[in-house]
Amino acid sequence: MFVVALVVATMGVSVPTRAQFLSPGPLSREHASLEGTDHCDDCHSGGRDVVQSKCLGCHGDVGARISGSAGLHGREYRGQACVRCHVEHRGRAAPQVRWNPRTFEHRQAGWRLEGGHQRVECNGCHNRRNRRGARTFLGLSTSCQSCHQDPHQGRLGTTCNDCHGEQAWSAVRLDRFDHTRTRFPLRGGHSRVDCARCHRDPPQWSGIQFRSCANCHDDPHAGRYRRECGECHNEQAWDNLEDMRAAHPGLSLGGGHSRVSCQACHGSDVTRPPGRGSRCLSCHRSVHEAAFGDNCASCHRSIRWRGLPENVALSAHAQTPFPLGGRHREIDCARCHDPNRSAQQRYRELTFSRCTDCHEDRHGGVFARRDGGACEPCHSDAGFSPSTFTVALHRTTQFPLQGRHQAVPCTRCHPGERPRLTWHVSAPRCDSCHENPHGNQFATEMQRGGCAGCHVPAGWEQPNIDHSQWPLIGAHEVTPCNGCHTPSEDDRRQAHGASYRGLPRECEGCHQDVHAGQFRLTDPVRGCDVCHTAASFHMRRFDHTAIADFPLQGAHRRTRCTGCHREERLRDGTNVRRYRLGYRACSDCHANPHAGGGQ
Repeated sequence: MFVVALVVATMGVSVPTRAQFLSPGPLSREHASLEGTDHCDDCHSGGRDVVQSKCLGCHGDVGARISGSAGLHGREYRGQACVRCHVEHRGRAAPQVRWNPRTFEHRQAGWRLEGGHQRVECNGCHNRRNRRGARTFLGLSTSCQSCHQDPHQGRLGTTCNDCHGEQAWSAVRLDRFDHTRTRFPLRGGHSRVDCARCHRDPPQWSGIQFRSCANCHDDPHAGRYRRECGECHNEQAWDNLEDMRAAHPGLSLGGGHSRVSCQACHGSDVTRPPGRGSRCLSCHRSVHEAAFGDNCASCHRSIRWRGLPENVALSAHAQTPFPLGGRHREIDCARCHDPNRSAQQRYRELTFSRCTDCHEDRHGGVFARRDGGACEPCHSDAGFSPSTFTVALHRTTQFPLQGRHQAVPCTRCHPGERPRLTWHVSAPRCDSCHENPHGNQFATEMQRGGCAGCHVPAGWEQPNIDHSQWPLIGAHEVTPCNGCHTPSEDDRRQAHGASYRGLPRECEGCHQDVHAGQFRLTDPVRGCDVCHTAASFHMRRFDHTAIADFPLQGAHRRTRCTGCHREERLRDGTNVRRYRLGYRACSDCHANPHAGGGQ
């Protein structure tokens, strides 16, 4: 009876009041959007228990942590119901879970707070919001770079605790620091220098200049040697000058110079330049008669007085009357400078003014009359093939390349196997290479000038024809050639092109008589040119009095042509407009309105 009374009582109140009456209490501020009976099933099943899957359906980020056994929920509360900690229906201001961030044991989340991290407020790291806009403690990484900016810009790797601890960032573990990972690895004497000598006290770890030795060391030479310190000194010790002999400034200390003491040239103060000078000629007499200059070191850099290295010999060859270029640089010296000949014959008496002084004329003297048989117009020292003979040079021959001939491969006119040594063409006429499609139509013209009388090298379809015997005017000027010159049946049987001889010159020879013979078969006979012009078949003006001998007067002037000249169907079924009417009296066209009217 109490249940019936309760139901009856609730039926008399509004829906929100009933929902609040049946609900255990208002939802929290975070779940306020789920208030009301319409949303009960969003969390509850059958109006009773809270379903765990529905919680995780909204809070997928927490579900992912539980599935991955990560974080607080995945490590400490995996398999436990959400409602055990998160309680609802306590009002808007009530928290969903009671916890004290100051007493929270952070190790339960999978990361223990130690050192300086213990002094950081929670929101110093947990300052993100989830996709629903609510504050979240999830999604943070435990790597140092996720919170701290790397002042080393990745140069020292990503494992910060190799050098730093969590107590303080400035507390660097120098005993564990590997200086080889920096831009200045410590070698030789530098490895024995105390850190404070370079990084000062208090220490400065960035901004240290080290591009030049002078950033740390004074120059004992007072700027006399404008060279890098490393060319004479090394990191092992400042007084270790073994590298100086390999990079001695101004003079190589190889060969015979390696046995000369420093004092023999520099005197007692080896930091000063030699008293007699630093040039070879200061000590040695020149043995060359050729104009190689007085810079002996340019060739004898390694003090090999004879048997110079090939690269040195090639470099010196540029100063001779025959600089080596192209394939000549690949030839062994002995090919030209025969060691079996005397030194005078081997070098000074060599002849090389013409290619044929060393090379055989592969063309057998065919080009002797051209440029004196010189090879240079067609070949270069880069190689005998390909030829450097260009289209421009072809203009100097009996057959200049023009138009489309410029794009024709050489082998089309000059056949033969490679290497092609014969380039002579016996008859450079058009019909030597091109088929004559006109048969004997132009036999006379072919005797006079050949195909060039009508065609140009720019293209076969671009004729150069004198059409003055039948001038092309009006519409004929823009008519394609094959509109008149079409192959006849005889042309096709003989596999010829179009006929250009014997074509009719009258209009009816090309154009169909659309008037069905009205002006050809009846008097007076009229030619097409009486009414039409070559400019257009359609007439702009027609003198009806002079041509038709029927003046148009009065109402006749306003009458349309088709009012009198109508279309008629012929026996063959075609329609033709009648222009020769055959009558001129008024009664031929008009009915007599006075018939039967009396006197």
